[in-house]
Amino acid sequence: MPRVTQSVERDFGESTLTSKGQTTLPSELRQAFGLDAGDRLRWRRLPDGSLVAEPRKRRSIVDFARANPIRLGKKGVDIDALIDEAITEAMADKLQRSRGT
Repeated sequence: MPRVTQSVERDFGESTLTSKGQTTLPSELRQAFGLDAGDRLRWRRLPDGSLVAEPRKRRSIVDFARANPIRLGKKGVDIDALIDEAITEAMADKLQRSRGT
């Protein structure tokens, strides 16, 4: 039988909403949930009116590729090497476009 963990209420402090609708999460909150720049929050309003933010860790393309293996038709294909090659090509293309050449 799966173990059920009980959620304990905890106060992580306050933050201020800017005129652009932005806020900074308190450091203790970011540390507690392991949140980093680029991570996302999903906001939900519960039937009782309370607001819930669910942390969504940003996943790299490498994480996605490892979690969702693709079939390339060749045995022994190094997916990390293919990803590195694609990133290198994309960065070279971006640099070339930014220089206007």
